[in-house]
Amino acid sequence: MGDRGARPRLIDVNRPASEAVLNDPDSDFDDPIPVQPQKRAKKKSTQHMPKPVPRIGACGVKNLDRVMLEMRDAYEATTVVLCLLNYELADNPTIKNSNADFCFVATTRDGSPYRLAADQDELDENEFLGLFSSGPYTRLDPGVCDAIIEHLDTSDRHCVVVVDASDRGLNFSRLAAGVAMLKWARACKVKDPARFLRDAPRNCQLPKSTSAKWKDALNRCAHGQTWAQVREHARAWFLSF
Repeated sequence: MGDRGARPRLIDVNRPASEAVLNDPDSDFDDPIPVQPQKRAKKKSTQHMPKPVPRIGACGVKNLDRVMLEMRDAYEATTVVLCLLNYELADNPTIKNSNADFCFVATTRDGSPYRLAADQDELDENEFLGLFSSGPYTRLDPGVCDAIIEHLDTSDRHCVVVVDASDRGLNFSRLAAGVAMLKWARACKVKDPARFLRDAPRNCQLPKSTSAKWKDALNRCAHGQTWAQVREHARAWFLSF
């Protein structure tokens, strides 16, 4: 029951509707505000850029075909020359069926042909230093690196693949290719800096030897500014063992 003492509420029926007091809004009866769907951010299209293929390659017997295909795809009408680090590879069926344009057997510092075995993990003095130069220490006679560079300088469409007797060429073929790159880079900077800058993206991405020993050898030799200094670094590194 209500309060008997309260005064009754009077409603003036003659009062205009314009003076009526509006009730407070009730949120329970409001229409829901439509939620705008979020726009998905457009993914930036990343164009696939093929990995540059250097004009100097390194491999073993099993991956020779793949390396040659990469070079022929990267350079139109490519001439591919094989540099063999074992004279017996010249009679290997893989080499004969590789469709190489030319191949030659590299020679050591004393002029004898290389005969690095598939399971060999060490180099003697003539084998190691023959990659840099040949003949006595008092002269800078051409080495394996010079034989490689001679073919590269023939044309911008000439490529050289160094092949050793192992399956993948993870050490010695990569080491020989790296030595050739050291000398070629220095020669291009002196003779034709513009050409070096143009070819640098393609020519300076050679894979290094997987062996820490031969990787360290190449890093030590790279400190030489001139080729005479590079060769001295190579000799000092070898004699330190």
